[in-house]
Amino acid sequence: MVVKVAVIGAGIVGLSVAKVLQERFPNLPITLLADKFSPGTTSDGAAGLWMPFLLGDTPESDVYAYSKDTWDFLKELWNSPLGGKLGVSLVPCLQTSDTVSSIPSYSDFIYGFQVLKREELALYKKPQWKQGYRFVTFTCEGSRLMPHLMEQFRRKGGNVVVKRLECFEELASDFDVIINCSGIGAKELANDLSVHPIRGHIFRIKAPWQKSILIDDSDVGNYIIPNQDSVVLGGTHDKDQWDTIPRKEDAKFILEGCTSLFPSLEKAEILYEWVGLRPGRSQLRVELEKKMIDGKPLTVIHNYGHGGSGLTTFYGCALKVANLLEGILTSENYLASKL
Repeated sequence: MVVKVAVIGAGIVGLSVAKVLQERFPNLPITLLADKFSPGTTSDGAAGLWMPFLLGDTPESDVYAYSKDTWDFLKELWNSPLGGKLGVSLVPCLQTSDTVSSIPSYSDFIYGFQVLKREELALYKKPQWKQGYRFVTFTCEGSRLMPHLMEQFRRKGGNVVVKRLECFEELASDFDVIINCSGIGAKELANDLSVHPIRGHIFRIKAPWQKSILIDDSDVGNYIIPNQDSVVLGGTHDKDQWDTIPRKEDAKFILEGCTSLFPSLEKAEILYEWVGLRPGRSQLRVELEKKMIDGKPLTVIHNYGHGGSGLTTFYGCALKVANLLEGILTSENYLASKL
């Protein structure tokens, strides 16, 4: 008996699932379905900073596990000959906030984590900053990594279909297992009302002298994230805002805020501005759901709601999906229902 698997979604989440499944189950036929592919996905526009962000009430233990697995994957890529070509970089980072919170759990494995002393923080002359950390982290540019993952998927025999899905029932007659990596599309596809957009507005500029990251975690803070060929200036996190048209007030907030942090950026060339919709949810969802459609069993593994952490958690979530699928494929009850 051959179990047929469909992966819905071709952003970094869907593509990484396809990669992991092909490695774990090399004889399993896998079809990737999406209406948008790179370079037209939200993952292409993201700065790709490894740092958990906008994950709602996701349990801290899950955030830690998914982020740590992804960190290890990025470390492996960075150490490989292809690391740079695939958009993986290791960059020093300063993270600040106008509130005081507990030290993040990931401080036990990221590089060089230090809590800034009060006198160090005062040197930045930002009296609203009450807390700060210094460490080294990865950036992973989806626009570079995703074409590589797609090429690997095709080379290993993966099937690619350009299709916009309205419901899982459209696939029930052709597939036994569906991996739902539809991101914000899960609001309609999975009828999940807790899914919502988190609107993000950024600029990309040419500033090759900017070699470090600054993240102001204050509610009205800015961020500056170098990529390999540009620097990302941001940003906004507007919940339940669906429009992707740049706003003048946001542009002013971003450019003035970022240049106040690094005045040298005033002379940088603006390459373009972009607005994307992060796939927000009350909690990141990676779980199994069993359905009956026209008398036929259909298994759906959901993997969506990554908020601003798609490029921080993607590989860990893909490993969890593979574990769930392995449990299905080795279940006697499941096998009996397919015979």
